[in-house]
Amino acid sequence: MPGSLVIVNPRASRARDASTLAALTERAGEVLTARDGTAPRFVETSRPEEAGTLAAAAVEDGVASVIGVGGDGTMRDIATALSGTEVPLGIVPAGTGNQVAAALGYPRSPAAAMDVLERAVPRTIDLGEVTVHAGGETSTSLFLIGCGAGFDAQLMATTPSGLKRRLGTLAYFIQAARLVFGLSATTTRVTVDDQTFETGTTIVLLGNMGHLVPGRLDLRMPLDPYDGLLDLIVVAAPNAVAGLRGLADQLRRSDLGGGAGDGSIRLRGRTLSIEPAEPMPLEIDGDYVGEGRLEARILPHALPVLVPAG
Repeated sequence: MPGSLVIVNPRASRARDASTLAALTERAGEVLTARDGTAPRFVETSRPEEAGTLAAAAVEDGVASVIGVGGDGTMRDIATALSGTEVPLGIVPAGTGNQVAAALGYPRSPAAAMDVLERAVPRTIDLGEVTVHAGGETSTSLFLIGCGAGFDAQLMATTPSGLKRRLGTLAYFIQAARLVFGLSATTTRVTVDDQTFETGTTIVLLGNMGHLVPGRLDLRMPLDPYDGLLDLIVVAAPNAVAGLRGLADQLRRSDLGGGAGDGSIRLRGRTLSIEPAEPMPLEIDGDYVGEGRLEARILPHALPVLVPAG
């Protein structure tokens, strides 16, 4: 039986320590050899987005699986290469947010996640495809977690990398507290399948999976990466009080609803687009990608993944 390829991002926040990485590598050899009957191969990325190239080559070689050791960006790059194939993605969370790992039920600890892979089971999840119009250019890419515009993207763009390395996800809450007093709402044309309306927007998320706080705090109506739909979440917050009210509504909301002029909206569809009256900051899977507008669609059951048994 062919072995697996383990792709390590040594720049990921929880993979920088040499002793920690060595221990993970040793354990991966034991776990994956026991599972596959063949020792895995290890490779470290030397630059951003190299993980996708390595994963694509591994598919051609007929590997049993590709295991990513890194953050959500690393997982997205690998997922893009594995989309539409029969080679599954296994996850060892070593970044700051690790939304993908949390949404699929992996433990927060990289070592515990590595142990899970010995008995992980294959499933297929949805992917999203987004087209971004920013800075006079248009680009299309896949996403695992989601994409969006407004405050969330601004937060991702402005949170200092040094703060993330020191404090992990807490860094985002600290930066959010700095930005909250500058909240505003932008008039935005929103389309969900064949429904179009205008509303004020401060936060617009087109979600496939993920938690509010990875592994700790989820929406009452969770984002489901198996349902063949994208979730639209909109909060209009012209001030901090309105923002807290909209966030509270999204946390406790148990049904879909909302439309033109509503301060809190939750809808689902296969194709979604957001066209703000003025360019808004944009993000894909937590990475800032400029200011402009975007549209997205769901790709049902496009990615094979390994998930914890049970």
